[in-house]
Amino acid sequence: MSQSLAAIVVGYLALAVATAAKLFAVKRFLPEVLPAPGEDVFPDTAWLLALLGSDIGLMIGAGYVTAVIARRAPIAHTVALGAVIVVLGLVWMFVFWGWMPLWYQVVLVSIALPAAATGGALRSPSTGVPS
Repeated sequence: MSQSLAAIVVGYLALAVATAAKLFAVKRFLPEVLPAPGEDVFPDTAWLLALLGSDIGLMIGAGYVTAVIARRAPIAHTVALGAVIVVLGLVWMFVFWGWMPLWYQVVLVSIALPAAATGGALRSPSTGVPS
């Protein structure tokens, strides 16, 4: 039980740290891409799609980390991670309402569970990926 909880927490922390690093780098080196919270200007669609792609990749990575730590039932653990990401993503969506376009937020929350589970599937012995 404690290893399962640790796997999910560490997977989420990996996602949070990687996301924070990505946002820091974008704000530092491409300040025109992300608006300040409360600003009425959104990034253009190409940048939003690039950010969305990187977020999906980070969620897959977090799922992989979770599966590695869990050792058993990797898909179950990554689905639990995906559920945590969805719940916290919904909270984020309402707290920072209007910071990003609604379609971006909906897609990001909607893809969390399958992306995290994909990370677990990459680690799963049945996929042929070495353990």
